[in-house]
Amino acid sequence: MFPLSHQSIGFNFSSELALLALKGIGLQYVDSPAYSWDNRNRTDSHCILQYCLDGEGALEVEGITYPVRKDDAFLIDIPGPNHYYLPQGSDHWEFIYLEFTKECLPLIWKIHRAAGPVISFGADPSFLERILDIYHLALQDTLHSYFENSRVAYDLWMRMAEYVMSASAGEVSKADHAKTYMDQHYNQSDLSLDEIADQVGMSKYTLCKEFHKKYGVTPGRYLKELRISQSCRLLMTKTDYTLQEIAEMVGFANNNYFGKVFKAEKGITPDKYRNQAGKYDLVRAVYETPHF
Repeated sequence: MFPLSHQSIGFNFSSELALLALKGIGLQYVDSPAYSWDNRNRTDSHCILQYCLDGEGALEVEGITYPVRKDDAFLIDIPGPNHYYLPQGSDHWEFIYLEFTKECLPLIWKIHRAAGPVISFGADPSFLERILDIYHLALQDTLHSYFENSRVAYDLWMRMAEYVMSASAGEVSKADHAKTYMDQHYNQSDLSLDEIADQVGMSKYTLCKEFHKKYGVTPGRYLKELRISQSCRLLMTKTDYTLQEIAEMVGFANNNYFGKVFKAEKGITPDKYRNQAGKYDLVRAVYETPHF
């Protein structure tokens, strides 16, 4: 049995600022099959990090089921297409959960892309130690300031993102190979799922399942996002290129289709997106990692 008392603590904010903040934290032990949270129709709104201390739980996301064992944690958005519960074959599940404001959504999406919704922290005991520190702070009522609460929340998310990005960089799966292949060949308009699956030695069905499990999106969705992202970079930095040329450079067969997809993704046409950069004398492309 975990030595800490099983309690839950919530936080009320009185601020006009919209910061990533901790909304609640709790330590819980469940041993009943009735424990089940289907989040598709929930009315509350937050993001949750749930860390398994003992036993085993399960998380289902868009038809894919993930076991959640000791030192695993899952990250989800509520409401959302997910469901967590005590599965058959597990007699208990002990965990600590943290609820956050929706400002953490971009980080959740980034982490899902890199590692999926369930992360193993067995190689980093300091992460659990930090969560327990936060639990103690909440129990002792020392997070009085909204800014202090937010600072603690941001610190935890930065630690988590850094851990996931570092760990995922050293693990190469067939899904990773598929992503790399798309990163290298996205400019080919005839690039197909059949070709990608063949390159990594998987069936299309298995590729879609494994890719979604690893990155949180289908290969087709990832390819579309990649092409639009690259087109945004070119629209800002290659102002002498026509829209047709940019469309072809990122893998769209024609400018009309490119325009429709771009507007559906960004809410504006490629022309308007390019004109946004016109108010500056110089436009610099900023990359997530060093770009030479």
